[in-house]
Amino acid sequence: MLRGALSSLLAEAASWDKPVEIVVVDDGSTDDTADVLADFQQTSAVPFVVVNGHRKGIAAARNLAARNARGVWLASFDDDQIAFPGWLAALRDMAESSGAAFVGGSLALDLPPNRSLDEFGPRARLVLGENLSPPAAPAYRPASNNVLMRRDVFDSLGGYDRTYTEGAEDVDLFDRAVDAHHALVFQPEAKALHVTPHSRLERSNMRWTSIRIGAGDARRLSRKGKTKLLRIAIARAAVASLRDIPQLAWYAIAGNRKGKLDALCSLWYTQGLLRGIPAFIRRGRRGTSRFLRSLDFRSRNGERTDFTVREK
Repeated sequence: MLRGALSSLLAEAASWDKPVEIVVVDDGSTDDTADVLADFQQTSAVPFVVVNGHRKGIAAARNLAARNARGVWLASFDDDQIAFPGWLAALRDMAESSGAAFVGGSLALDLPPNRSLDEFGPRARLVLGENLSPPAAPAYRPASNNVLMRRDVFDSLGGYDRTYTEGAEDVDLFDRAVDAHHALVFQPEAKALHVTPHSRLERSNMRWTSIRIGAGDARRLSRKGKTKLLRIAIARAAVASLRDIPQLAWYAIAGNRKGKLDALCSLWYTQGLLRGIPAFIRRGRRGTSRFLRSLDFRSRNGERTDFTVREK
């Protein structure tokens, strides 16, 4: 997937009329990633910087990329995506026309040839990474895998919080951006494909991802204080009892696999939220536990070996 992502980004750089560079963080890979990156460095027509990460989590890796980038704008992308032609120009045009410090693009799922989007309901598609029609402002938050950010604003906010190892580091950053009165806008024309292999469509992986998202939200919501966090937990438990469990039962009886998976994704999310909350109530937002360590964003591919996060 990395080759496809970089090839699409180099095509964007070639069509851009302003100076651009590509910065890649190799966060302790154990496969042939280093060789792939060396090949691109030798053939790239634009500055191509490779930085070795320290396996401190997804947020730390993103911050490392930003520190090694020289531009006044940061366009963030992930290695499991393909940029549509005009992706970069669409982001920048929206930033210039709106004056926003953050512009998020859209993500469409790219499934294996023998799988169809019709198999998945809206909640399952969100878990898989689809992002085509996000909520309107002020609820809108971009995703860090397709966003353009003003460098000075990113730095003023302190970058991503390195305690977020299970994800949600982007929502936390953009929550802080909204609190600081910065504008966040959506640009649907800045489109990328989210490459989704068979392994991510397996029920076990969708369960893990849903729980991870719930736990990340528990960490993020802990900023609101223990009382607010408990109220959110009660409300979410009510949603599970009054909506998700009845839906699961109905879809199971009706043999509706798509609806059943959607209900399960909601219940798994609630499980992650409710299991994550005790760690933050006891230890604050930087709390950890065996459960949270099992949801480390990089552990899906066995890349992470050090789960310790220490703040200076």
